[in-house]
Amino acid sequence: MHYTTILSTILSLAVATSANAAALNPRATRKANEFVSDNCAQGTASYEHNSGFINDVTMDDTSNSVYFAAGPWFYYDGKTENGGSCTGNLLGSWANDNDHPCVNLNQRGGDSRRIRCVRWNNGNLGVGLETRKVLFPTSVHSYAVAGL
Repeated sequence: MHYTTILSTILSLAVATSANAAALNPRATRKANEFVSDNCAQGTASYEHNSGFINDVTMDDTSNSVYFAAGPWFYYDGKTENGGSCTGNLLGSWANDNDHPCVNLNQRGGDSRRIRCVRWNNGNLGVGLETRKVLFPTSVHSYAVAGL
């Protein structure tokens, strides 16, 4: 009983701290939001991936750009499946360039290899929960327990 109370308190504090950090600095939440346009134009968002727990985010075949926050994010040319994980060649990275948070999935400089998947921090220190259009998923508690 006492162990359960302590664990509940720790989890409550962890969730409250995450919520406060996101409210104070919205860019503190990991983001890899997909857009149909090639320049992250307003009104063209197709999929939103926002969570402090996401690692791999597969790009939909209809998306043409991705808006990042709270990187670093690494780009790959392969994916196992939609909602799966990154595979293939590392194409580049976005390292918190807040002046240029939008990356074209089809063309970067002279590189025309399509980005099909992005990975937060190249897989370091993340737990791999991928969410769509949910800021704080209900399953966050089970991942917080696993991380203790």
